[in-house]
Amino acid sequence: MEERQGVILLGHGSIREEANVEVRGMWRMLAEQLPELTISGSFVEVAQPTLEEEVTRLVDAGMKRIVIVPMFLTRGNHLSNKIPHTLDTLRKKYPHIQIELTRHLGVDPLLAEIIKNRLREAGVE
Repeated sequence: MEERQGVILLGHGSIREEANVEVRGMWRMLAEQLPELTISGSFVEVAQPTLEEEVTRLVDAGMKRIVIVPMFLTRGNHLSNKIPHTLDTLRKKYPHIQIELTRHLGVDPLLAEIIKNRLREAGVE
């Protein structure tokens, strides 16, 4: 039997719901583009669901492996401190579940392409 795995796209969370709607849009887009995967999302703070809530939901749904993708450009305080602490707590709570964190978005040629596209859209050539 194939191991059941889920993917959580982790956003920061904002008091501005418009920002959270944009992040949720990315979750939906990736879920549509990768229908063979169980893709959901959560937020580090302010917005729902929290990372803890989403991990619990996936565990309750029978996932044995959860891969978390932080949608962060830089390795700030959340990636250096808060998220590792949260993951330590979740791993202790669910020792039978494999919980992994991928690298953040960071410096990447694909992001440079997006910036170049934005410049072209603004008429900068």
